[in-house]
Amino acid sequence: MSIRKFAVPGAVLAAALLAAPAPVYASGDEVYLAAGLRGANEVGAEGDADGQSTVVLKISGNQVTYAARWHQIGTPTAGHVHAGARGANGDVRLEFFGNPLPGGVLGVTGTVQADPELVRALLDDPGGFYANLRDAAHAQGAVRGQFHRLTKPADLNGVLHGGDQATLSARTGGDQETQQAQETEEAQQGGGGDQDGQATWWLGPTGSSVAYTAHWSGLGPVTGGRVHKGAAGPVVAELFTGALPQNVTGVAGVTPVASKVVKRIAGSPGRYYASLRTSEFDGGAVRGRLSGEPFTHPRALTAEVLRGEQIYTCAQQPSGGYAFAQLGVAARLRRGIDHSFVTPGSGPPQWLAPDGSAVRGAVVTRTPNGAGNIPELLLDATQAGAGAGLLAHATQILRLNTTGGVAPTGACEPGAQARVSYGADYVFLG
Repeated sequence: MSIRKFAVPGAVLAAALLAAPAPVYASGDEVYLAAGLRGANEVGAEGDADGQSTVVLKISGNQVTYAARWHQIGTPTAGHVHAGARGANGDVRLEFFGNPLPGGVLGVTGTVQADPELVRALLDDPGGFYANLRDAAHAQGAVRGQFHRLTKPADLNGVLHGGDQATLSARTGGDQETQQAQETEEAQQGGGGDQDGQATWWLGPTGSSVAYTAHWSGLGPVTGGRVHKGAAGPVVAELFTGALPQNVTGVAGVTPVASKVVKRIAGSPGRYYASLRTSEFDGGAVRGRLSGEPFTHPRALTAEVLRGEQIYTCAQQPSGGYAFAQLGVAARLRRGIDHSFVTPGSGPPQWLAPDGSAVRGAVVTRTPNGAGNIPELLLDATQAGAGAGLLAHATQILRLNTTGGVAPTGACEPGAQARVSYGADYVFLG
């Protein structure tokens, strides 16, 4: 694994350290930061107007493990952490990956080593840093978002995978390559598998494509992922091909596959194997038989508001006057999620998916997001619906990239209501 270290300039670090007494973070502590990236957040250069991404960091000592999942941007050519407050550009402080990724990839995980001073500054003031993804059409940045500190752990493989439920799985190892080495192409290439390697696959074969998520350990740089027919049969689907950066430990995406092949894989998964290739084991480093047995896996979902209103009522204030106060919210999110208050005027907020899964939220932190915009929120999530489904994984929710929605100011007539349009991205993490 390559190790990259980036120092923080003295002025930036000094400002962070002088703002408040610096707490001591033990090397075993784990802190999680999350960012919701949008093209509209780019400063000084136009981002991708439709693009979005979720980035989550797990910081343990000087080790930073990252997960990034994106939507409606080109395949990223680079991913970074920059120093810079909202609305201001700043220099790169940490590089996730600096090489283009294979086409069709929609997410990656990986680990980098960070300079201790950078870690301290990130933990002291996460909102003073932002994540940025670049693609071929947006050399300065396709999407960007400021970091927020989470109060609970988040499963990074769920962020990698996204919101859909996979239907097939495989656990793979180099020992399975060894068992088949006399029958497969690996034998002719002097293979036998990477005995230190392990990997897990989650697949979703549908229509004329296969959605895939793979994460691994103990492997050198991964160069491709495949589905084979039988233990010694031909490749029926090249899920991705192309060298991944050395520090990447997981990848997710969607690849086109002939519909008849997709149907066969979905109907008889036990006849097929998933495998990973590496630069050292080009014939195959680890492989494993697909299974259609029911299983669970972590998920994370970002759903933007398609149409929404913050609802206010004119109520008497402690001072004796009248002003608009929150009564509720009415919003429809992507994926058919409805957002409202359980009880008007008192809450709590709730989100209900079409499959019956639901969560309720309790606000933990509020972050101002500029004049005219409601604040960004971090909420603890409590399950309130079906035991399985789109939202059944969620333990915390972020409301990010807010626009509009602020209550009217000035005098109002008692009992009057106001409905104010707003926009936001809701990130559901498990």
